[in-house]
Amino acid sequence: MRTIEGKKCRTTSGLFDEFAHALSFPEYFGHNWDALEECLADFEWLPAKGYILLISNAHAVLPDDEEEYETLLEVLNDAGEAWSKGQTVDGRSAPFHVVFAVTAEDKSTRHRWELEEFSSTEQGRSGRKPLQKRSAPSKKKSAKK
Repeated sequence: MRTIEGKKCRTTSGLFDEFAHALSFPEYFGHNWDALEECLADFEWLPAKGYILLISNAHAVLPDDEEEYETLLEVLNDAGEAWSKGQTVDGRSAPFHVVFAVTAEDKSTRHRWELEEFSSTEQGRSGRKPLQKRSAPSKKKSAKK
């Protein structure tokens, strides 16, 4: 499990830096959406049986740019799909999950989370996993540092 500090992800530049730091991305990481998606579907440098990304203070992730936030969700969803279908760089399949942690107090700071909500104290959900939901697909766009 790797923790990504949401407060360091207020801008796309900060988000790319924080993901690169938390996940030990290689030096060639290009600090844009395509490069993020590529690195999330690789992890050759970070071997494991599965991956969990915990985004703490998730309310602070790209708070002023809903379009970029939706692009982040799309990239994370695509990475999860690649890992589940063995469409990673080396063809491996592995569990890949991202948890957005936010307090009840901070939940209202974002109008639309586009994620299924669950409580860490909630019981009886053994058959269900949180899924990302989007009302409309967004287009990825490159963002340079």
